[in-house]
Amino acid sequence: MCHYRHRAHDDPFFLPGLQDITTHVDFSAIAQAGHEAGLDLLGYATQAQFLVSCGITDLLAQTPAEDVANYAPLAAQAQKLLSPAEMGEFFKVIALGKGVSAPLCGFELSDKSHTL
Repeated sequence: MCHYRHRAHDDPFFLPGLQDITTHVDFSAIAQAGHEAGLDLLGYATQAQFLVSCGITDLLAQTPAEDVANYAPLAAQAQKLLSPAEMGEFFKVIALGKGVSAPLCGFELSDKSHTL
């Protein structure tokens, strides 16, 4: 699926480099392929869970809410990234690796690896 200026279409060769291109991903298949290649599944989360765990709300809090001119656009951007109705639940994050023992930033609060 391609997106350009709030319009969706299916031609990836229309305006290359200017449009967003997205696809549906089978994260279970990716995890399985990683496992077969000798990699460990290090984490799997929604974009919202990942960003909150990485500290996006702490970054937003660095701008005082009383400073509406600067805070409002940042809050709107965070809302788009975190909201279940926007990108927060629809987009996912997966991490694969080898020899990593410590939990990765982004997966400490909620790791849904068990759902794959």
